[in-house]
Amino acid sequence: MQFLRERFGLIALVGVVAVLLLYSLRLAQEARDPRYAALPLSYSQHRFGAKGFARLLERNGYTVRSFKRTFRRLPKEADMLVIFPPPLAISGVGTSEGWTEEDAESLDRWLAQGGRLLLFSGDERLPERLREDAFRRLPTFQFPAERFVEAQPALPAPWLKEINKVSLSDQRVSLSPREERWVPLLHTGGAIKAALWYYDKGVVFECADWQWLTNEHLRDADNGAFILAVVRKMLPKGGVIYFDDAGQGDLVMEREAHGFWSVAPMGVRIAFAHLLLLTVIVMYSLGRRFGLPRPAPPRAPALGEYVEALAGVYERAQAAQPAFETILENVRRRLCRRLGLPAGATMLQLIQAIPSDSPLRDALQQAYQASQNPNLTPEEAIRLLKKLESYD
Repeated sequence: MQFLRERFGLIALVGVVAVLLLYSLRLAQEARDPRYAALPLSYSQHRFGAKGFARLLERNGYTVRSFKRTFRRLPKEADMLVIFPPPLAISGVGTSEGWTEEDAESLDRWLAQGGRLLLFSGDERLPERLREDAFRRLPTFQFPAERFVEAQPALPAPWLKEINKVSLSDQRVSLSPREERWVPLLHTGGAIKAALWYYDKGVVFECADWQWLTNEHLRDADNGAFILAVVRKMLPKGGVIYFDDAGQGDLVMEREAHGFWSVAPMGVRIAFAHLLLLTVIVMYSLGRRFGLPRPAPPRAPALGEYVEALAGVYERAQAAQPAFETILENVRRRLCRRLGLPAGATMLQLIQAIPSDSPLRDALQQAYQASQNPNLTPEEAIRLLKKLESYD
């Protein structure tokens, strides 16, 4: 405890440095952690993430999973796939990140056999029928818009009767009819913003905006209620919904190391190394004494120990009275210091200074009288001294 009190400032400084270091690591982790990325990943907590959308589907009975592979590895259990616009940095994933023509053919077969697709993007990974006019119809990259417009249902469908308006960012594009069966769902004046169309046995929901389903805008207007109604229309019996997180760069993220030294910047690594060195020094100083040893404080032996030691010596020398006088002189000096009397005060002056009703005064009187007896026996001397010890 004395060590802690003497070095409280040093310990407090080490604690502050440790807290700052941990806080810096947290900021560095969030900067590199995909959970905080500004991408519509199914688990991203960023305002442009889609975690809220994924949780909305889960709360309504759907199984939501993150899809981190190419389209040709889409699981057979998948009932629906959600595709958001890819980041600009990986917009050319058709050649750089492992997607091939086989992926487009696999997605085409899956849709034609009854798959369900929520499509908010037009990119090179899609089958030709889906990619047709994609650059004119759907967002190609993630360019967040600041201007929002209100869209209304385009037809009085019973499953849309609770929907009044949907708040969409203005991507300045409008959907146009396809050759297949095509049903407009949302419009803003003369522009169609969302529609359903049938892809052989499959169904595709396409929308000219993606931003309205992010964490920031999912609760605006009737956004959440509308997309939930669309999913229920497409999957009335529930099912497994996969988010195309691989299209957001998740394949690249998985290959990156996520250890401390890969996440922390160089400055944080140096600070951490310094903190480790300081910790070693502090722990070393706790286990060893630096400098010259401190002298131990003088120990005053108890009167009983002193009596027994001298009594044995003088008894063997048959000098009980000198031993008794020596010990009594030690008692006199000790009591003078305690009572504030001069060091040269006599035994009688000491006895007079003690209250008359004190047992110590009676014991001192008996001891003083015994010191005048030349025939004092060792046993009597020890008895009187032990009596003094009990009151001292």
